[in-house]
Amino acid sequence: MTGDSNTDIDLIWNSLKNENVVSFATSRGVSMNRQCRPIAKATRKQRFAIKDLGPTFDIDAVSAECLMGKHSIDKKEVCGDFVDTCSDLLRGLDVDGASMKLIDGDSDDDEENVKENVPSQQEVSNTSWRIQRVAKAMSSDDISSRVQSLTKLKVTIDALSLDCPVAPNMNYPPPYDDSYIKLNQNVSSVVSDLVRPKQLQNLEPSQWPAESLEAPSIVTKNCSNETRDHLQAILNNCGNSLFRLIGDAKSEKCRVLSIECLQPLLLARIDHGRQVPYMIPALCARYPPCTYDKDTEVFIKEHQLHEFYKRGGAIDRQDRDGLFSHGGIFQVIEPNEELRLELCRTLNCLMRGIMARGAERTLDAYYPEIIFSLQSSLRDPFPEVKIEACHLLVQLLRIPHWEQGAKYFATGLARSALPGCRHRNINVIIAAMDLFEASVCVPDTAKAKGAGTAAIADLVGFREENVLLISAFYDSQCNVSVNTLAELASHKNHRVRLRCCKMLSFFLVYLPDRYDHQQRLLPYILSFINDDMLEIQNAALQCIEKCGLQYECEHPDEVIERRQFGVDGEDTIEYDNNLPAPFTNRPSLGARLFVRANTSRFFLAMLGELSSWKEQTRKRSALLLLVLTVYCEEHLTKDFQHTIASIAKAIVAERSSQCGHYLKTMETMKEVLQLLAKYVDPSAYIPLILPRISGDSSSATSNSEDRTHSETARSSYALILSSLIEGAPLHRLFPQWLTLSSLLSGTNCIGPFAGTKTRGDSLIAFLTLIVRVTIKQEVMTSFIAHFAGTGEQTKFQTALLLCKESLRELLNSSDVGRDTKVATECIDCLSKIEDAAAMGLSLISKN
Repeated sequence: MTGDSNTDIDLIWNSLKNENVVSFATSRGVSMNRQCRPIAKATRKQRFAIKDLGPTFDIDAVSAECLMGKHSIDKKEVCGDFVDTCSDLLRGLDVDGASMKLIDGDSDDDEENVKENVPSQQEVSNTSWRIQRVAKAMSSDDISSRVQSLTKLKVTIDALSLDCPVAPNMNYPPPYDDSYIKLNQNVSSVVSDLVRPKQLQNLEPSQWPAESLEAPSIVTKNCSNETRDHLQAILNNCGNSLFRLIGDAKSEKCRVLSIECLQPLLLARIDHGRQVPYMIPALCARYPPCTYDKDTEVFIKEHQLHEFYKRGGAIDRQDRDGLFSHGGIFQVIEPNEELRLELCRTLNCLMRGIMARGAERTLDAYYPEIIFSLQSSLRDPFPEVKIEACHLLVQLLRIPHWEQGAKYFATGLARSALPGCRHRNINVIIAAMDLFEASVCVPDTAKAKGAGTAAIADLVGFREENVLLISAFYDSQCNVSVNTLAELASHKNHRVRLRCCKMLSFFLVYLPDRYDHQQRLLPYILSFINDDMLEIQNAALQCIEKCGLQYECEHPDEVIERRQFGVDGEDTIEYDNNLPAPFTNRPSLGARLFVRANTSRFFLAMLGELSSWKEQTRKRSALLLLVLTVYCEEHLTKDFQHTIASIAKAIVAERSSQCGHYLKTMETMKEVLQLLAKYVDPSAYIPLILPRISGDSSSATSNSEDRTHSETARSSYALILSSLIEGAPLHRLFPQWLTLSSLLSGTNCIGPFAGTKTRGDSLIAFLTLIVRVTIKQEVMTSFIAHFAGTGEQTKFQTALLLCKESLRELLNSSDVGRDTKVATECIDCLSKIEDAAAMGLSLISKN
């Protein structure tokens, strides 16, 4: 018995080296295929080695041609080794699949009845003997023997895989789909259907909408039972050896070949259940260790440091390590970054194969280990590994069978994706946002919320007021909060901004607990309306419109009266005209009500950003204020005193800036003021502005801290008044014309003791006031008729004379300087008004 075993071992190694293939096969009592015998004889003296394949040898192409019989030129020379390998490994594997217990179901199923034509035990032993010897060769201490046996096995698996269909890619839709969300038009309902959107997890895959799940591109192939049995036999006999070689510490080539052999086996729709307990530990051992703390909802890589942090130690939370720098220390078990990428792809192949067979339960016990392994890949320095891990985690979080497990890790995975959102690689950023969205939107049906919505506070860098960590006294970085969402919303790449806009749209429309986060996320979605890309603008506008439809259904009391009586604003205001781009008409009622209801929390903070020391921040704040003006309209009157003061500070900062001409922030703020004047009545802002232009600190509305108004502040308010006059409706401007003209032409504004800046801006404002009523003949006629109708003809004529007298005194002074041209234009316009007034009043007296 011992002698026979030694003889068998000698024959194995001789056959693996390909020194005597024919003698090895015939010695086991197995007849060779006649077609392959001459090829085997021609190549039996050649040693099998990788270098013999040649640098341009395409195994897939040549093997396919060999199997189909289309390779007619030099077939013996090119395909000799390939045919020898397949014939040696698979000779005798045509026995019935049931005899080898190769079933298509799960491995834990009951054994099926054996068919009547069961082969003998000797035939079964001959069937698996060759594969088992190859598996033993892969466990050899000789590296070259392991490489050669793996190469033979890989060629055979690739050839067999050509006839087998590949498991489709996982493409699970988000848990909430818009085609299943319908607005509830029943006013008596407490909430709309949108509060509890139908979850796709509760539906069969056949019921998923076509637009939510793309049909995977699968090439239909007829895989014979014989081919599938061959692959199953290879996995059953060589699987453990392949798993051990994944962690081969001596040969990188062995690790590469073992993964290349394993991936097609996982995609071949065969039974993997028996190998899962050995496969998962072998794959996860190639990743850094990791654990999860449910109390703090963070992934932990160093347990002792985390316990020190929980005790109040002067260290930062471990999930925030990658937020400030991307060059941190990353523990590597697999040194080859390409192999780390293939490990992630191997897990993907495993999941695809398991899901294609509907055997999700076989991975229930290993779900945390897979999550830990993929989460550690999110910190990998290789960008492709990050992207692959993000894509696979997204699909794992959307699989209905593992909803409870996804809910457990949702917040931690969302926080782990934040460092990737600040990466330099655009594809990494987009993949990280995909993962963050999928983590936040994991359904928590018991609480009617997204399981990972707690991470939204980390996304916006929220920090409670008057709360300072003890560790911040020892390390200032511990008290730093990063607004990752602001960086994404202002990213230079339009793909990142578009993906961020779609992510926020999904949160605002489909999250069950979106009401807790609307005020945090709304400013960013509004800022996308002024984006340079048309696609991003349209996506943001559609999001606000959808939120408006929701608001109308959930707040019917605010809508029904406006709809029934047709009262929605003043009839004298042209709401659809002179709107900034990209608005073409007035937003819908629901959209305006939605924005107004969620603006109060961030409005004052946005006004504070208008005077920021950063030019880009001032520009973006001015654009956001412009959008808010379109949606809020006359409701901005209640905070107009804060708005005017903040815009005045912004004008001062912009005039002292060196980049104002480039960013055109000043033009944006003028546009904001003109649009505000369209909705806000002059009686609301004139008492606020006039004392600040004239320098009257005794007024109750001046709000002067030091009881004085500086020259710069007075000039800024004069510029604000000029823009408000330019945008105010004429029917609102006529009653205030005498008050404004008497102030702007008074001594405090253009007199000899007024500053140069104040005098210049006051003259410009006065010229704007006059031009508004003289630009057209019909406007001038209406203007004069207004005073005739109110009985203020005498007061009107007196005001004209006083204005002309003040302007002439200014022209006669020696320090008029560059204001001469403006003052002359003002006098000319006043003369036109006097002539028209004299003619109009005389006609009125005659009538």
